[in-house]
Amino acid sequence: MNDFAPVEQLCRDLLLRTAAPERARLMRSIGREIRKSQSDRIAAQRDPDGAAFAPRRLKPDRGGKKGRLRQQKMFRKLRLAKSLKGGGSANEAWVGFSGRASRIASIHQAGMSDAPAPGQAKVRYARRILLGLKEAERQRILDLILGQLEIALNGNNWWVAVRLLLGGKTR
Repeated sequence: MNDFAPVEQLCRDLLLRTAAPERARLMRSIGREIRKSQSDRIAAQRDPDGAAFAPRRLKPDRGGKKGRLRQQKMFRKLRLAKSLKGGGSANEAWVGFSGRASRIASIHQAGMSDAPAPGQAKVRYARRILLGLKEAERQRILDLILGQLEIALNGNNWWVAVRLLLGGKTR
């Protein structure tokens, strides 16, 4: 069972009690925060679980030599703000790829086959998980929510509201 489940349920209940504009502001900030962390993780060439991405495969006709492109990091353009978008509304926070980048990302995320260029044979790509939350990111989301709730309650003993929702006594 998830250790964060009771806290997540509490945050969900508290968020539903806040005004829609405040929720939308919070969800947008969560979306931006997660987009940044996903971008940083993609730049580090790591999966959400911390494992390194599968390396690029060598071309058999090159004799083991690497060209300039193969020496660079993978997905360096996919992680830019024009491709990796993050945002939110009053009901959700989202992070995803837009345009042609979404097709490339989905192929790598699922480890599917695709032609590298029109007219070329299909190639099976290694599974490289581009989007996913780590426990630290989940904790950061909860911290943002609790911080926003403290602001929404004007600092007036917000922990009292939390304890009451949990069914406990305040003193």
